[in-house]
Amino acid sequence: MTKPAVFSILAISVLSVLPAIAADSGTLNDAERAFLIEQMEMSKKAFLASISGLSEAQWTFKPAPNVWSVQECAEHIVLSETFLFDTSQSMLKSPAVPRPEKSNAEFDHQLAIGVQDRSHKATAPAPIDPVGKTAGFTPASAAKAFTAKRNQNEEYVKTTSDDLRTHVAAGPAGPMDAYQFLVLMATHTARHTEQIKEVQANPNYPAK
Repeated sequence: MTKPAVFSILAISVLSVLPAIAADSGTLNDAERAFLIEQMEMSKKAFLASISGLSEAQWTFKPAPNVWSVQECAEHIVLSETFLFDTSQSMLKSPAVPRPEKSNAEFDHQLAIGVQDRSHKATAPAPIDPVGKTAGFTPASAAKAFTAKRNQNEEYVKTTSDDLRTHVAAGPAGPMDAYQFLVLMATHTARHTEQIKEVQANPNYPAK
């Protein structure tokens, strides 16, 4: 066999395993990165718009004693931004695993849709339960705190080479990788922005 033939066979062999290597990688590809950034940007804009220019009466109005006010929804969103990002980061300290079957675009998109489905209710864990934590919390301070943290998180997503796809923990959709916890973070904001809009659509919501 000639040297060119040997080199050709070697080149074909290397190229043939590249897709498998890419599939098993825990780092983000361009499409995964772009999808998450899109979700983060959309939910950020919608949330900030929903709390802009609110009066004190609008901010603190509760449709019922057991229903969160806009203020409480906003506090929950701000608390969750740090809580869910930190959860994703802490997962990176666990042993890496082979890339799970559910670490794919189809499941990521289903997760994003499912999180925003308000027909399925959930109870906030204590660290992100806003009840009793809103003293002095204004629309301006909410917007400032959220924007600072979301911008920081977006910068991480844009630049990270962490193996987010190969570190897994239990989540609301079953086993989820660290990237999917960030998808949860982004779409969780959208979910509770819809809750804010529900409060604002209440017939007793103050006009100003």
